[in-house]
Amino acid sequence: MSAAPHFCRAWPVVLRGWIFALLLLSPPGERTAAAETENSKADHWAFKPTVRPSIPAIKKQSWARNPIDNFVLSKLEALKLAPSREAGRVALIRRLSFDLTGLPPGPEEVRQFASDTRPDAYEKLVDRLLGSPRYGERWARHWLDVVHYGDSHGYDKDKPRPNAWPYRDYVIRSFNSDTPYSRFAQEQIAGDALFPGTADGVVALGFIAAGPWDYVGHVELPETKTDGLIARYNDRDDMVMNTMSTFLSLTVHCARCHDHKFDPISQEEYYSLQAVFAGVDRADRPFDSDPKVAARRKRLMSEKSKGIEALPKPQIVYAAATDFATNGSFVAPRAPRPIHLLKRGDVKSPGPVVSPGALNCVPGLSGKLEIGDPNDEGSRRAALAKWITDRRNLLARRSIVNRVWQYHFGRGIVDTPNDFGHMGSLPSHPELLDWLAGWFLDNGESLKKLHRLMVTSATYRQSSQNDPVFARIDGDNRFLWRMNRQRLDAESFRDTLLLLSGKLDLTAGGPSVRQFFFKDDHSPTYDYTRFDADSPAACRRSIYRFVVRSVPDPLMEALDCPDANMLAPKRNVTLTALQALSTLNDPFVLRQCQHFAERLKAAGSTANNQVQMAFRLTLNREPTTGELRLMSDYARKHGLANACRVLLNSSEFVFVD
Repeated sequence: MSAAPHFCRAWPVVLRGWIFALLLLSPPGERTAAAETENSKADHWAFKPTVRPSIPAIKKQSWARNPIDNFVLSKLEALKLAPSREAGRVALIRRLSFDLTGLPPGPEEVRQFASDTRPDAYEKLVDRLLGSPRYGERWARHWLDVVHYGDSHGYDKDKPRPNAWPYRDYVIRSFNSDTPYSRFAQEQIAGDALFPGTADGVVALGFIAAGPWDYVGHVELPETKTDGLIARYNDRDDMVMNTMSTFLSLTVHCARCHDHKFDPISQEEYYSLQAVFAGVDRADRPFDSDPKVAARRKRLMSEKSKGIEALPKPQIVYAAATDFATNGSFVAPRAPRPIHLLKRGDVKSPGPVVSPGALNCVPGLSGKLEIGDPNDEGSRRAALAKWITDRRNLLARRSIVNRVWQYHFGRGIVDTPNDFGHMGSLPSHPELLDWLAGWFLDNGESLKKLHRLMVTSATYRQSSQNDPVFARIDGDNRFLWRMNRQRLDAESFRDTLLLLSGKLDLTAGGPSVRQFFFKDDHSPTYDYTRFDADSPAACRRSIYRFVVRSVPDPLMEALDCPDANMLAPKRNVTLTALQALSTLNDPFVLRQCQHFAERLKAAGSTANNQVQMAFRLTLNREPTTGELRLMSDYARKHGLANACRVLLNSSEFVFVD
């Protein structure tokens, strides 16, 4: 009987899926008017006007620390559930540290926080972590997952993309400086047009060029050939998909061959969005990081002065460009190419030429873009950027607050962060989602303020301890009666190994480090087995790795690092034998365990002292008497490095409570 409430909540979603499947199989003439009315595409929560909800009243108001808790507890009270007790100090600092910086706290940090009796000790810890440069590196990695950033082109040739890294550094810099989200979005879609006097206006366009690129289809095949034309339509499809999935959580690309089967998005609207990017290609694009040099260069170029030869060479970023030569070098802009509505998505069946435009399904906005000069491709992108960031567009704010919520709580309020449409999941707390979207807009679209609001809530501070009674009602913890336990992602695992071994290099920014042997053939060779695990490149934070699309790092792939060919709004979390084999036997892991053991030996003269320090560093606690005896005996028999391997493969280390 305990499963009945769960089924009752789920069956409308299942039934809706069945109805949509039947609609796909049935000819239009056979669909009844009642079915069409019941399943109207526009009759969906994401496409309805947003009404900012009031903060609900709750019985246990003393539990709530901010309005988030009112929304969560009101749902729990309705379901006859109750929140869990607050987690202990050690669990909280470990959770916060990994969440906000991707690295664990040190023993002294844990000791100070555990003994800090000030009423605002927790809030001060949050502010310190948000102010750390490590915060930007941590959260930039989440963003780069979403936009499928990589340092190689992908496809069969998979050539290296050596100048992609300035975009990565831009994202890190933007998070650390707390750039308002609208500005952050506008820079990535049309920074060169909206902010022409800034270096970031060019560098941020790496967003448009972040995905895979068909070298053969663009360089070796002309646009006049069918395969070359297909490659260019595919490229614009990636730009449209990346933009609309990232900023609006809509699957617009599903309307490429026909009207969207489930959402109110027409095929014409899809190609209108392609027309926005009709003048865009990808290239190594010069930019000046120093605004004074940029201004001087612009003045000298306009005057055709000989003094330009005395200036330092501009830097290069791989980004969206208005046009490019066959070798991928930046050239002068030209008028955007015409975009046809392709019947059935076939380049051999072009329909009418479409004008640039947006979507009509977004509440409060018209799909008509206000474009100053349609022949200026930058004006097209600028119009789309302003449309997406329009203050009336709360769908865009729903999208970003849901993403941030997902990374803090283990799953989004909407569990399909790139699909708010009919085929996505329904929000668990729809009123909370709308309230957060409005709050975010009212608070200057500050991501740091949003983080602070979420992590200082009583909901976030709950213990992850399971309750068998509540688990029978809400086994998935959809309604947050406890905190979700989360596994360390690949980057946090690798970076923590380096931190524990004393080898972590916290140098920020710069070209991506190649942690593989590289040979530049027509189809390049990337060989991780021939890389020296003790080289300086091995010690950088994982976000600075050179990400190869076709040949991922074996250790990172085993730990569910996403495929950079695909959008990754939500990482897979798997538990496999291959992971255990990798974390026990990978050459990098073995070497770091040896360095960790050397660090412990230098700090402690006896096996007991060394094991105690190992526990403090890895698990942020003291070992029990039994653990100390067992691990000390193991270290004497099998070596301290092997004892370190055991600790680093324990579930207590790999999971964050």
